[in-house]
Amino acid sequence: MNDTTIQMIAQAVIANTKVIQSLIEALPHEAKNAVAEAVTVAAPLPVAPAPAPVVQAAPVVAAPLAQPAPVAAPVMPAPPSFVAPAPVTAPAPQVTGGAPFSDGKGLIDYVMSAYKALGAAKGSNIQGVLVSLGYQNINDVKPEHYGQLFAGIEALK
Repeated sequence: MNDTTIQMIAQAVIANTKVIQSLIEALPHEAKNAVAEAVTVAAPLPVAPAPAPVVQAAPVVAAPLAQPAPVAAPVMPAPPSFVAPAPVTAPAPQVTGGAPFSDGKGLIDYVMSAYKALGAAKGSNIQGVLVSLGYQNINDVKPEHYGQLFAGIEALK
């Protein structure tokens, strides 16, 4: 610490003392007496510059060797437990109603090939089949309606 730092700290302590003193003076008379009984306010001490510290080389002393801490014996982990895996259940079969496809990819492949086979004029009637089932988009058709869609498209052929 240098002199400037010490002086700043001393000034901060004096300023805090003045703030506390002004807070005490703002208290009602009864509270002032109670505070006066509990605390004695001392006048701030004058700040004198601190003498420069005398630097002396510390004697070199070998540190005693520390005793190693006792090491706990390693603990064996718990043995593994062997449990039979849960049986895998087959996915529920999708109702396709006789359609030659059972998923969205198969549906789109079938509709595209049917459109090409029917040609543009008759192929545009596939949209009418979709609308009759309550769909606007081929991607929205649910598996339970695959059979009805298939039957409707086959009827166009």
